[in-house]
Amino acid sequence: MKPLIPALTGTIIFLILVYYLLPPLFLQTDGPVWFLLLVINPLACIVSGFVFGLICGIQKTAILHPIIAAMAFIPTLYLYYNDSALVYLAFYVITSVMGVAVGWIIYLKK
Repeated sequence: MKPLIPALTGTIIFLILVYYLLPPLFLQTDGPVWFLLLVINPLACIVSGFVFGLICGIQKTAILHPIIAAMAFIPTLYLYYNDSALVYLAFYVITSVMGVAVGWIIYLKK
């Protein structure tokens, strides 16, 4: 239970940095916003889920990571994107669950 708080804090900080600091960089230029939505954000969810699963394993609190990944993305919908980006929310939850599962598998082999 000890590593849960630092793991969740690290997850929140990492996802907030990716979700809130990268979109202005992509939106200022006519860069591909789709690259951010389809590649960068899912990779951030997988990486943070992997680290979370590696540190904490799967406990009853493993559901917190996908919920945090989804909740952190919701405000960016209204700040940077429009409502059509809401479909990516399910994609980010699925990728974060995949990351937690892979981290958990490696956690078990330790």
